Amino acid sequence: LESLNQSELASRLTLNCQNSYVEPHKIKEVAVTIIDVFDQSALSLEAKEEMYKLYPNARRAHLKTGGNFPYLCRSAEVNLYIQIHLRQFHGTRYAAISPSMVSAEELQVQESQLSQHEDDDQSEDSCLQADQ
Repeated sequence: LESLNQSELASRLTLNCQNSYVEPHKIKEVAVTIIDVFDQSALSLEAKEEMYKLYPNARRAHLKTGGNFPYLCRSAEVNLYIQIHLRQFHGTRYAAISPSMVSAEELQVQESQLSQHEDDDQSEDSCLQADQ
């Protein structure tokens, strides 16, 4: 948080506080990625399960921690999940940026870093469960 300037922090908080609703039946053909956290958050387990039912074909991106503000607490991982989600649109009219701006090598490096981080988290979880 200390590395963000005031306008960056304000824009991220504004995103979280927007009151909006997406009608799931209207976006059945749209690629969806749900980013969720395993630690405590304002969303109840029931609300999360309902969201998964409404978007059965959605990809799921899980973060070990992040609470109510994973894009603040785990911004690098959230950004990586977003980049991976948006990669499927490269070269199409839905692309967020020109494909020439992001190399395939850069995306592969980022994916391998995320994979390594997830492997580390799983190893840590296994150790914690063994201790209990």
